[in-house]
Amino acid sequence: MLWKYNLVEEGLITEEYLCQLKDDMDGLRKKDPVGRFVSNAHSGWQSNDGTENRPIWHKLYRIVQDKFNHEVLPFHNINTEKVQVSMGNMWMNINTPDGAWNRPHRHNGCWYSGAFYIQAEGGEGDILFTDKNDQALHNFPHNSKVSDLAKETPISGTLLLFPSGLVHMVEPNFSNKSRYSVAFNMVDYRLSNEFIVPPTKETPDWNLFEIDGDQLKK
Repeated sequence: MLWKYNLVEEGLITEEYLCQLKDDMDGLRKKDPVGRFVSNAHSGWQSNDGTENRPIWHKLYRIVQDKFNHEVLPFHNINTEKVQVSMGNMWMNINTPDGAWNRPHRHNGCWYSGAFYIQAEGGEGDILFTDKNDQALHNFPHNSKVSDLAKETPISGTLLLFPSGLVHMVEPNFSNKSRYSVAFNMVDYRLSNEFIVPPTKETPDWNLFEIDGDQLKK
């Protein structure tokens, strides 16, 4: 499950705003040129968590939160009057044009994650998603081939939302420009103590099953 938007094309942000975000990233990198090393490899720079607390990013924070609460959660049949999500943590990534890349990884402990691209022209390396669900591996019974790999070529303004358990990586950047992006995780909070998604015919609770009364007597 992958959600893809272009916030510039939707008119939610402007090119000027992207420039302001890039300037903020450059400023933080200047103060902390080493950053941290998690999934980033070779020469890529990654900030520590806390980007969501910097004032210039609050607008993006609100847009992402609205996408989840108005589209992603309803799609999953989650009652947004009882449950909503907010930004858990966000960090910056700059993949430099000398082969910087990101190793295959997942965002453990979360439900949904995402990435937003501040500066990207599409030639700085695709982001690859690998489906780890069981696939048909034999030719009998005959079935259609199922791809377990999807890739996206993000450009400036692209917002990607995906399940945190989806394995993903970023190809090396061999272009002549750095790619600027941020990644983030979402956390949920309950507005009610009621069951989040009451079982219905459309969303049965597979944990519940009927037991024959005669079996109970035995």
